[in-house]
Amino acid sequence: MTVAMRHALKIAYDGTKFSGSQRQPKARTVDGECIFVLKKIGAIEGPDESRYRSASRTDAGVSAIGNVIAFDTDMGRQALMGAFNSDVKDVWAWANAVVPDGFNPRNAVQQWYRYYMPESTDIRRARAASRLFEGTHDFKSFTRDKGNTVRMIESVRLSDDGGYPCFDIKGQSFLWGLVRRIVSCVTSYASGEVSLDEIKKGLAGEKRDFGLAPPEPLFLMDVDDGIPFEFIFLKKIRTEIESNLERSRLDFARWALFADKILREKSQSL
Repeated sequence: MTVAMRHALKIAYDGTKFSGSQRQPKARTVDGECIFVLKKIGAIEGPDESRYRSASRTDAGVSAIGNVIAFDTDMGRQALMGAFNSDVKDVWAWANAVVPDGFNPRNAVQQWYRYYMPESTDIRRARAASRLFEGTHDFKSFTRDKGNTVRMIESVRLSDDGGYPCFDIKGQSFLWGLVRRIVSCVTSYASGEVSLDEIKKGLAGEKRDFGLAPPEPLFLMDVDDGIPFEFIFLKKIRTEIESNLERSRLDFARWALFADKILREKSQSL
């Protein structure tokens, strides 16, 4: 008799094809698609029975390179990955780990988001503003979440990725809309619309509205749960990912990011 084990999958998806990642009634979501396929291939009976969990909730339009889902299944690793990738649409699983019974991907060590800034962004000024967000702050002016809005941001970096300014932010957990509101604030300072003093007041708890940046340039790059994953990146899966991404007409920056930083690196590591 095959014993059910808890599996975690690293997944990538094109967020423009979904109404966010969290399940919603009458809306196509990433979790909804994953659960539907896992049930279809016989990997799980349902989300409750399998204790299905996802690491990070992303908004509609936000894409992911390394989000994580976890569930109980009695399917073997290779069979699971092959069957899942054969049936799922606009989502790709590229790594797997057998994890402890109590594993919950939401208990991450670190989450890493990347936002592609407008090409016209004044990087020097943007860097000056972004440094203010590192450390522990009450981000109530940067989210619609209620309750505890205190979070610790480990690092904020602005760099150049193939001619595109990139905003990289890392922390253990993030509030609803936090990254997009920080980006909006930073770009507003870079363009001269807000001052550093206004940003400091917002971080000190004074209620401010710095706007919300569009979701499409935002990627969840990785979720680090402190566990080793095995890359199961079959040639067929890579070909399907490349084909689907080309058909989806993602902009050059997003395509280059996916192809160069994920597909090639992971394929070489096998």
